[in-house]
Amino acid sequence: MTTETAAEAPSFPLTRGCPFAPPETATAFREADAPRRVTIWDGSTPWLITRHDQIQQVLGARGAFGADVTDPGFPNTSSAQPTVEGEIFFRKDGDEHLPIRRILNPDFTAKRSEALRPRIAELTEVLLDKLESGSRPVDLVEEYALALPTVVICEVLGVPYEESPVVHESSKKLVQLSLPMEEKVAAHQALHENLARNMEKKRTEPDDGLLSRLVNTFVDEKEQISFEDAVRLGTLVIGAGHETTANMIGLGILAFLREPEQRAILLSAPATYAGSATEEMMRYWSMVQTEPRRVCLEDTEVGGVLIKAGEGIICNLPAANRDPEVFAEPETLDITRTERRHIGFGFGIHQCLGQNLSRVEMQEAWPRLFRRFSGLRLAVDEKELHFHDDALTYGLEELPVTW
Repeated sequence: MTTETAAEAPSFPLTRGCPFAPPETATAFREADAPRRVTIWDGSTPWLITRHDQIQQVLGARGAFGADVTDPGFPNTSSAQPTVEGEIFFRKDGDEHLPIRRILNPDFTAKRSEALRPRIAELTEVLLDKLESGSRPVDLVEEYALALPTVVICEVLGVPYEESPVVHESSKKLVQLSLPMEEKVAAHQALHENLARNMEKKRTEPDDGLLSRLVNTFVDEKEQISFEDAVRLGTLVIGAGHETTANMIGLGILAFLREPEQRAILLSAPATYAGSATEEMMRYWSMVQTEPRRVCLEDTEVGGVLIKAGEGIICNLPAANRDPEVFAEPETLDITRTERRHIGFGFGIHQCLGQNLSRVEMQEAWPRLFRRFSGLRLAVDEKELHFHDDALTYGLEELPVTW
């Protein structure tokens, strides 16, 4: 067993030399087989884990690693994170995490998400109609990739569609790592106030949305959680089911534009390949680029390195999902790939709550778009595209297209 010094720890987040590959530093760390230190915004030097098996060890172990952002050793993304996310259940461990997760699970099971597929397909076609009747070129990030998850998550929650801009703007700010603390707190407050107002309304005008179920069943009837806790859960759901899915839809569109052979496979049998395309895109892009993060709770060996209690850990999913020991030809996008061991949605008890809903949205968004617009193409040179390098989730700033 070895220990690692903090000397020459590169700055994190790491930058990507190629927008279609993990950061070269993360790849080099993975090839070195062991965790390495990086330096984050506050000068601390948490460990960066890049190998697939080592990330599964960290995220799958109970008791050895914690997710509580208020722990002094937790490698927070900014000074705002403990304030903004300190009370959210997915930033907690054990008894504080699992009971609350069980409250939300029924709304995000594979069966429930599949039941929403006809409505998601309908909403997708409405957006495509709008695109078809509008002017060109058009930014598919704003008008499609973001628009679809926004209306879907608002429908799941029971937030009126006309209030979706608040949902979108606030959630977008919350994942920007470089945004000043004051702006993040303000965005969080705006979202909190919107959900609280809508949730209070559900007491007299109940519906089958999640906000209504939370306040009427778990706050008023069972008294299992407080009203404030219910609002926080609504905020969490937006984070889990909006920005991340939007980024993946946009990145997937770009990938299919760059890989016409893969697009042809998808369109040849959408019912067959939409599912595998979604899993492969999650592996290939791994858009959660600066998480998951943990704090070590007891001295633990990972990859031959001793990580001590109180030290922070950052898992790099982009590098792990290109691990050649797990995936054949990992740099190649192949929507017929049968390996389903990607960890794009995380791993262990904290893995993404909204993954089933996200899958259905992607499975509907890509084939419907390319069937409607067979001549879809970029309206700018690929080199002019800009990506979110300073955000929790990787994605496109915009995607100008025409047809």
